[in-house]
Amino acid sequence: MRLKAAAIAFLALGTAPFAVALDPYPVTGVSVDPKAGSVPLRQNINDLQSAGGAPWDLYIRALSAMQAANERDPLSYFQIEGIHGRPFVEWNGTGGQQSTGWAGYCPHGEPLFASWHRPYVCLFEQVLVSNARQIASKYPQKYRQQYEQAANNLRAPYWDWAADSTVPPATVPTTVEVNFPNGQGLQRRSTPNPLYTYKIPPAVLNGEFGTFDSEKRPETIRCPAPGTYPATANSNLASRPYKQWIYDAFTRATNFTDFAYMSNNVVSLEQIHNGIHWDAACGQQFVSPDLAAFDPLFMLHHANVDRLWAYWQALRPDQDIFNYSYKGLSRFATPGGTLISPRSPLTPFFAPHRVPLTTESVRSIKSFGYSYQELEYWKKSPAQMKQDATVLINRLYSTGSASRRSSPRGQPPQVRRYFAQVHLDRAEVEKPCQVNLYLDGNKAGSLVVMNQPADGVLTAGLPLDEVIQQSDMHAMSANETVNAINGTLTVVIVKADGSTIDITKVPSLKVDLEDVMVTKPVADDQFPKFGASRLRNVGVKHRHSLIETVI
Repeated sequence: MRLKAAAIAFLALGTAPFAVALDPYPVTGVSVDPKAGSVPLRQNINDLQSAGGAPWDLYIRALSAMQAANERDPLSYFQIEGIHGRPFVEWNGTGGQQSTGWAGYCPHGEPLFASWHRPYVCLFEQVLVSNARQIASKYPQKYRQQYEQAANNLRAPYWDWAADSTVPPATVPTTVEVNFPNGQGLQRRSTPNPLYTYKIPPAVLNGEFGTFDSEKRPETIRCPAPGTYPATANSNLASRPYKQWIYDAFTRATNFTDFAYMSNNVVSLEQIHNGIHWDAACGQQFVSPDLAAFDPLFMLHHANVDRLWAYWQALRPDQDIFNYSYKGLSRFATPGGTLISPRSPLTPFFAPHRVPLTTESVRSIKSFGYSYQELEYWKKSPAQMKQDATVLINRLYSTGSASRRSSPRGQPPQVRRYFAQVHLDRAEVEKPCQVNLYLDGNKAGSLVVMNQPADGVLTAGLPLDEVIQQSDMHAMSANETVNAINGTLTVVIVKADGSTIDITKVPSLKVDLEDVMVTKPVADDQFPKFGASRLRNVGVKHRHSLIETVI
């Protein structure tokens, strides 16, 4: 899998690679034998590591090969990960830089977020499997069929940070042992772990592709002192209710926009994704859209984002993508204000024959040679997949007072829940930052505001279940609870260095308190039902004396 010579010849020296590329690299998904009647499932990275054997050997070795490829190779790890943000150079013949602000290809803070990342992960997966197939062909004859079959079934693994909010153990050690060919047998060797870090090529740091990392860090890092990886990262992840957020998004969102992009009532998939970028590496490159993709956590993270979107699509096929036009934000080759629709190109990704991929053309995973557990579309009807996805989501993510499992027999299957609806104009705060909510001094919720987009409204509905259950408010009436929340809610906006932002300088900041009666599900293939809600404004207060430690 290599680009045509015309494309390769123009790649990546200076700022205009692919300028006259005649044959853009197509993102088609991994090729699958049509006689197979099925496609491989993407696996949880923890399951892939636990199983070991040929699939694990090939995954580690193929990822290592991508990272070792010359940075001028359009299919190297550097070039593919560099599509997301820096080095802000052209890829796949997509025209000169026309952005009017953010100059990465990735669209953040707009409805294209989910659909753009689907072909991006598929591109990575194609190249990963291509390398795995080449590596498998060099194993001794006795083992070759086993490794070749493993290569054909290999897909980009995902990190399910909602079901298990700890970083994958596979990303922790600096070295890993895998089986290499050794004559007619196998030899287990220790090799640098490609999931631990990515070493930035010296030519990149020296400016061959323009400005890259102003700090000139020679590799991606996570949780520097006084933090430690994984302990500090796991502590960060535990501080946010990712499981509850995901469950609320699946069960309460009523349309694609609310689920994937921005909502008043829940924390959307993109906003949840932002929290992972802050927490999993204690900031560092992983929280910066410019550099985040170079951390090996990135594709594990975004394969999971794609997976969750795929489940939403099975649950709500009538709301599987956005269905309107809007003025988009700035990105590479696309000036801010460009009219975006589901038929707009997902630059720089193409189907064969120079056909740009669009949200409409990537809406189905059936086109790309992979699937996920319970979405075996070749043997299930859409109704069966919807039911199976519902059961899986209940099993993995249901938690708290709205869960069927928390409803004792004989009690009415209803509970009143409270959400803090946060509204903020990103342009008014220094980014990245966290918007933290406290009730009576106890942390009640937290949102991450990324560097990108630079402006625009951010909204989210933060559930207050945990902090209410841990206080006297859980025994109060609805009106008493609302009054207690209104009297004790404070907001602290924390910058990356731990200092705070004076919220009097953030006039757009508003918090509304919502309470809603929720009917619990009575079966594992049902979701809770949200009734009518009441909304009241909460006076925003600032704890001036607080300085938080942010690692």
